[in-house]
Amino acid sequence: MKTLLVLCEVKYWHDFREGLAKVGVSFLGFYKKKPNRFEIDRLVAKADFVVMRNRNVAHHSVQFAKEACKATDTPFWISSNFGLETIIKQLSQTFPDESFESTDENKKSKRKIENRVIQKQNSLAESAQSKESQNYLKGKKKHLPLKSALKDFKITDDEPDFTKLFKK
Repeated sequence: MKTLLVLCEVKYWHDFREGLAKVGVSFLGFYKKKPNRFEIDRLVAKADFVVMRNRNVAHHSVQFAKEACKATDTPFWISSNFGLETIIKQLSQTFPDESFESTDENKKSKRKIENRVIQKQNSLAESAQSKESQNYLKGKKKHLPLKSALKDFKITDDEPDFTKLFKK
């Protein structure tokens, strides 16, 4: 089992942790505004591969990790944007003797989850449409004061004859 150190924002860790666990890779994450060289050296020593994001991460974190990787001969990869697929691709290129494929059960469960999400979205859309129709189809309210005020007022579809109106 390989260990991967990822230097990126915390908001991406959950997706990386789950996805890497499916392919048999353990996850280490680091993100601090003011990095400590000792912490980064310790994490790089634990990791078999280091992935660094050079956008929205403290410059010193990337610099310290790069120096630590060179000192310990740990392979590393720096990019501005990456996802789980690109990380797995980089791992398979760096370690060609190991397989980083997810199991069939995980693929089946992923399909089930996708189907559930689609069903939930469909049910939410249907409920929203029914609520809209219910709002418009509620019982007729009688506006008696308005009705009595507009009793003498008549609307016709014919165009008015302005010559008759202005002759007076």
